[in-house]
Amino acid sequence: MSFLFRTLCAVIGAAFLFAVANLAISGLPERGQAMEVASNESAPAPNPAPNPGSLLDLATSLLGIASSQPIEAPLAVTPIRAMPVAPAAPATALASEIEADWRAWMATHGLSDGAMVVLYPDGTMHRAALERASDASFPVASLSKAITGICMDVVLQEQGLSWYTTLGDIAPQMSQVRVTPQPWNARISLASLANHTSGLAPDLTQGTMGNVLHGALGLHRRIASEALREENMQGTPREFFYNNTNYAVLGVAIEALTGQSYSEACMARAMTPAGITDATIHGRMGSRSSYGGWEMSAESYARLAQHWFTNGAGLVGRPFDRPMHANYSLGYEIRDRGTSAQVSHAGYFCEGDNSGTGAYFHARGDGVVFSANWSGSCAAAGDTGLGQIIAGRM
Repeated sequence: MSFLFRTLCAVIGAAFLFAVANLAISGLPERGQAMEVASNESAPAPNPAPNPGSLLDLATSLLGIASSQPIEAPLAVTPIRAMPVAPAAPATALASEIEADWRAWMATHGLSDGAMVVLYPDGTMHRAALERASDASFPVASLSKAITGICMDVVLQEQGLSWYTTLGDIAPQMSQVRVTPQPWNARISLASLANHTSGLAPDLTQGTMGNVLHGALGLHRRIASEALREENMQGTPREFFYNNTNYAVLGVAIEALTGQSYSEACMARAMTPAGITDATIHGRMGSRSSYGGWEMSAESYARLAQHWFTNGAGLVGRPFDRPMHANYSLGYEIRDRGTSAQVSHAGYFCEGDNSGTGAYFHARGDGVVFSANWSGSCAAAGDTGLGQIIAGRM
């Protein structure tokens, strides 16, 4: 112990002698002297004079006693300025052109109630609205199918299953939700339901039966059960026939595999990862749940699409790992891959009095997304040219 004490005293003594010698030569520096952070525009600063306090602090730290330099007296520092963000002029021009196209399309079809956004990769957003806010929730109709497809993709990964799992393969789980596969439908794969090649026809959600069935939550189970009856399988397997009942069956399969309601399962797996909190399924539109029942804002759908369809996400990075028929995949059409991917879908619901509601989205693999919704006359983006116009811009 005495040896250690003598050593420490020697260190302190040396520090003291060095400090005294330094004071005799150069004098003490002024307190509070400002220190500037070097930048590319400034000349290199000369090395600062030795600070006697630093040597004393080193010695006293060895002894475990308090430093002589007060912590509450920091040096004045000139902050480093952040690099300015470069303006995205091409993207701004793109948004202006898309807005002009959208307004012209709305006027052509007598629509005066709608909203649209263009979302950029950096999270900034161009908004346009007519009689409604772009952050207000409205039905998205068949854009719900992409939500169901994304949700099922996550469920299958969780369960270690493939898209080529058949209804017969999951018959015990399906029976738990009272939609038991039968010999004539047991070979239908989840993939064929997703890309509309299952052979289910006609579409029981259309016409009179649709009006009777719609009106309460959870009716996708009844529609699925009816669609899987032998007399309602009038289509040709492996041939494309766009049919809402395919996604009604997928909604039941999601419930069967997760043990949750469709809305709970897909809110957790599709919405929450994308940061979406305002999406809902309720009321009369909610009865369409897995094929047309979601409601959310144009802004939220754009964020949802950006999360799932930007390069880096498997859905666009490896699109052929998922079911696809003539560019139709999991509730959306997709062309190309990676940053070159173009993903889109349209949806609308038409009432008997020719009034209706519609929605459309188009996402690029580089993170640019267009999303819109509207109501008024029966105007579908796919049938009236809006989809082609936006695709031409994107």
